[in-house]
Amino acid sequence: MRKERLLMFVDDEPNILNALKRVFFDDAFQIETFTKGDEALEFLRQNDVEVIVSDQRMPGMTGTEVLAGAREIRPEAMRIILTGFADMDAAVQAINEGQIYQFIFKPWNDEELRSVILRALDHYDLSLENEHLASELMKKNQQLEGLNAQLGQKVKERTAMIVQKNMELGKLNKSLEGSLLSTVRVFLNMIQLSSPKISSHTRRVTNMAVEIARELKWKEAQIRDLEIAALLHDIGKLGIPEKVMMKQREQLADSELELMNNHPILAQNTLGAIDAFDNVGRIIRAHHERWDGQGFPDGLKGEEIPLEARLISICNVYDHLLNDEEGRSMTFLIKYFKNNIGQQFDPKLTEHVLKTFRKQESEEVVERRVQVMARELQPGMTLAENLLTGKGIFLLPEGQILKETHIRSIQDIQKVDPITHMISVILP
Repeated sequence: MRKERLLMFVDDEPNILNALKRVFFDDAFQIETFTKGDEALEFLRQNDVEVIVSDQRMPGMTGTEVLAGAREIRPEAMRIILTGFADMDAAVQAINEGQIYQFIFKPWNDEELRSVILRALDHYDLSLENEHLASELMKKNQQLEGLNAQLGQKVKERTAMIVQKNMELGKLNKSLEGSLLSTVRVFLNMIQLSSPKISSHTRRVTNMAVEIARELKWKEAQIRDLEIAALLHDIGKLGIPEKVMMKQREQLADSELELMNNHPILAQNTLGAIDAFDNVGRIIRAHHERWDGQGFPDGLKGEEIPLEARLISICNVYDHLLNDEEGRSMTFLIKYFKNNIGQQFDPKLTEHVLKTFRKQESEEVVERRVQVMARELQPGMTLAENLLTGKGIFLLPEGQILKETHIRSIQDIQKVDPITHMISVILP
């Protein structure tokens, strides 16, 4: 019989710890609480803690330091940081030093907090299974070395079994993802919490850019950087006051215009602390440059602008024209991009996009909005509204085109927090 799950909460305020424990009153968890980071780490050395939740701002040791220490003592434990809306430097430091699983912002939603912890426990179990499979694979390889000389046929059978094990291990590794994707997920959560409008915009831009890149047969590594850059291209706007963001560009004062024009630089600086994001930051910095050299922040022109940035520029303008205020017709979009070929936009990329626009215009594509249950969702459907669980936890944004991976995730959620309401989707 499985032993009780062991969770640890660290916060210098006892009332916060009591509130955290109350969230899991009905769960069969063993919960240990600590007000000092060094005491928590000492307990961790003697006990198999599965999930560690630490406040960021504490006297003595910060949450980042506690989780960095926990990573050294018990690297398999899932690490979560609890904080107010931290600045970007604190976020990057926590990612690099503590290898955190996720941020939870104060004040938290009890159901969302509980959902995050349950997912962390699932992730923990998956990691252990991954290690078990790796250990088993090593043992089988050692056995094969001894049998190879005498047991030719058995070697073939064992090899087939190892291939199957490797396939299983590959699936587990894919589901676990690397620290790079975990970092992207943290930034996307921050964008969604700060500005759902920006989050929806960046996801639509990403879907369009990646689709075009695949049509043009770009390499997968290039498409990966394009996708991350498109998802994070507006992250520099999170530090700009909302009253400035609400103004039209021609209404901005000189100081406000300078602030807006610097948002690609702010984004690059934010990502610059992470080596794997060097190229992504370079792409984001250039996504407001123009083919004729009249863009910002550096006045690059023509092929001086990274190819990925040129494509994001097209998709970014397209989405703003189509979705801001009342939107624009396809006829207007075709005329706008045709008039700006060789001035604002890359001629070759724009010609490819215009071919797609003209095809859509000639076919007169009609979208049908329908209501379906969660079990009726299919790949290719587009969400017409944000998708929430039965308890109101955010899952996917409006405008998301559903893929097989999304459907599987929704099916898993149904087991713990079923979606019982009708879902509005668009069928092309």
